[in-house]
Amino acid sequence: MKSKKVCDSSQISAEIGTSSKKRKPPATQARVDSELRKLQRITKDAIPDEKRNVVLSMLPNLAFMKVKLDEARKELMNEHIVCEYDNGGGQTGLREHPGFVAYNKLFTTFQRGIKQLCDLMPAGASAADALTEYLANTRYD
Repeated sequence: MKSKKVCDSSQISAEIGTSSKKRKPPATQARVDSELRKLQRITKDAIPDEKRNVVLSMLPNLAFMKVKLDEARKELMNEHIVCEYDNGGGQTGLREHPGFVAYNKLFTTFQRGIKQLCDLMPAGASAADALTEYLANTRYD
């Protein structure tokens, strides 16, 4: 039996015919690991050894919060700050969007963690500036 072509590839536009597959975003755990490595690099020599054990237990949580904040920001980008509700009992109105409430709580906790790291560093440590920049990237990334 003679095989038939399903379609003639010459009919496909140049853009589509040569485009590469879109990359999948990295898995959440891979992104958390990447953020953890960034935090470890920033704090490596900046925190005295006697305080290092405290820091090592904080870093994975801060990395996780950073990834979740980034994900939440993308989800909330096109949402309104308030949303309508109907409780089913005839009561309707506007309320704060639950996603924004959760985002604000998570950001506050993340910000507090970064401040704790900065406080554990000696005065004038350049790593504190790097942590402040890390926090700014979370806010405006």
